[in-house]
Amino acid sequence: MSVAGSSDGRDDVLAVGIDVGGTHLRAGRVGASGVVGPVLRRRSEVDDADALLGALVAVLEELGEGPGAALPVGLGMAGLVDREGRLRYGPNVGVREVPLAALLRDALGPGRVVRVVNDASAAVVGEHRVGAARGHDDVVLLTLGTGVGGGVVVDGRLLEGAHGFAGELGHLIIHAGGRDAPSGVRGTVEAYTSGSAIARESEEAVAAGVADARALDAPGVLAAATTGERWALDVLERVGVRLGIAIASIVSVLDPSIVVVGGGAGDAAASFLLPPARDTFARDLMGAAHRPLAPIVAAELGDDAGLIGAGLLAADAAAGAAVAGGTS
Repeated sequence: MSVAGSSDGRDDVLAVGIDVGGTHLRAGRVGASGVVGPVLRRRSEVDDADALLGALVAVLEELGEGPGAALPVGLGMAGLVDREGRLRYGPNVGVREVPLAALLRDALGPGRVVRVVNDASAAVVGEHRVGAARGHDDVVLLTLGTGVGGGVVVDGRLLEGAHGFAGELGHLIIHAGGRDAPSGVRGTVEAYTSGSAIARESEEAVAAGVADARALDAPGVLAAATTGERWALDVLERVGVRLGIAIASIVSVLDPSIVVVGGGAGDAAASFLLPPARDTFARDLMGAAHRPLAPIVAAELGDDAGLIGAGLLAADAAAGAAVAGGTS
């Protein structure tokens, strides 16, 4: 569920937010309480840098925020994005080493504030400011989709790391030498808890001769579980257990006050994944009986989390630039 600001208008508008995934991009105006007005959904162009830039400019023009406009622009992009806004690499996108922030600034005109971050980093800011983690200053977000993204807020601020690459929680190794993943690293959280992993679990159930099992994609497995098919319920339970194992390791390092699980697969399958994840987390967390257990909760903002967070980060950047320039 998205949080909305004013329905028409621009009174609460702070920035434009864009979220680019491997298949679609979403864009809209963002205010302090969330999305303001309509959200545009378009097919993303992630295999060619010129096509990607063209798609970004085109969606901004559709919103009336193209070249010559003034609102800051925030972009959440799937992959490794450095502190200068360069997309360095993404296992699920084709473009590499593209200075997105600089190219977008050039395309939009002088003085335009542009902030580019990883898409899950943008999403954790959205959930922290206006979503499931409101009121918490130490937050972990896991987004379960085709892959698994992650974002971290520490002391109320996005954790970016020395180079901007912090928070890649989906690439933590939980089974050395285990399943392969698009990143090329075997045995990662992504390999065992993503939507793709759910589909793979169904294939393995068929190969193992599990009664009534069918090789389905993640929505198909979820549909089967919803109607009570035992094999599908078992698949989602196994994925939830592995999610709990990953969360126990993450909490041992970061000690958040809340863990949020979102993303397409995470949102859709939360009622099946989160109960076993919570049980496993409580079992495997070091010193669990002697410390507060961070609640593991479903995300609230759905597909809008990334564009909301990206827009709010762009608004922060614009405010910081104004202060630095002595204009506020």
